[in-house]
Amino acid sequence: MIAILLLCSITAFSQIKSATLTASGLTCSMCSKAIYKALQKVPTIKSIEPDVEKSTFTIQFNDADKIALDDVKKAVENAGFSVASMQVVASFNNVAVHNDVHVNLSGNTFHFVNVTPQTLQGDRTFTIIDKNYLPIAGHKKYGQYTTMKCFETGLMESCCPKDKVTSKRIYHATL
Repeated sequence: MIAILLLCSITAFSQIKSATLTASGLTCSMCSKAIYKALQKVPTIKSIEPDVEKSTFTIQFNDADKIALDDVKKAVENAGFSVASMQVVASFNNVAVHNDVHVNLSGNTFHFVNVTPQTLQGDRTFTIIDKNYLPIAGHKKYGQYTTMKCFETGLMESCCPKDKVTSKRIYHATL
């Protein structure tokens, strides 16, 4: 019973706070403005700071129960561009991670790949390594560190521990 209460408290305190998104295909400040306007329509986003020179957008999230990173990616794609990379900052409270572990954050399940065993405490940055969140070569590179089928599909598969999965969508990440 104590272990269950401890697990619930860890999940409650592990939350996505922000993300830095790099977009590809931008050629001018009008392109950046199009992405900025599209991101403003995502309900879980509190604020956006664009950097036109680096083609990046620093996003602060609301304290929402569930933050769907796919909604952010979809907004960029609807503006006519693609995501080249995404780094996420989350607040952790003694969360143990290792290769192929599933962790719940802000109503999402993250499958960590190519991670040495460690305990995450405080704000930590990790990179999303799913298809369409980095170049194909980068995604394939991380594929060598896992044999779990969910890495290719991005969806819960029989390989995923059912007690650690909060949604059908599985995001893949590395530190």
